[in-house]
Parts: sequence; structure tokens; C-alpha cells
Amino acid sequence: MALVQVSARLNPSQLKRAKKALGTKTTSETLQKALDLVTEKAAHDWVIQRYSGVGKPDAFKHA
Repeated sequence: MALVQVSARLNPSQLKRAKKALGTKTTSETLQKALDLVTEKAAHDWVIQRYSGVGKPDAFKHA
């Protein structure tokens, strides 16, 4: 997979906390892991919404 180079302005203290939380050392590694987690969560949320009925019209109306 080809990687793209980006330029971003990040809050240094937030980046430090993210590195600690994710167990990463570099900014690139931190951003990549964060993107992996976000896309994984989005896929998980889609499955939950798709098969649970939550988010559908009338999902919480009483029968």
C-alpha cells in the first residue's frame, strides 16, 4: 500500500496523550493506529446498527 505524506497541526499535549494511550512512539505510528481504530469502530457500529434495529424509525416504540 502506498502511503501519502500529509502536513498537519496537532496539539502537542494531545499527541503525547494519544501516543501513551496507543503505545506508539512516532507521530506517524500514532496517526495510523488512530485511523485504524476509527475505521474499525465505524465498521463495528454499522454492524450493530444494521442488525440491532437501533437507529431505525420506531425502534423504541412500544408494541
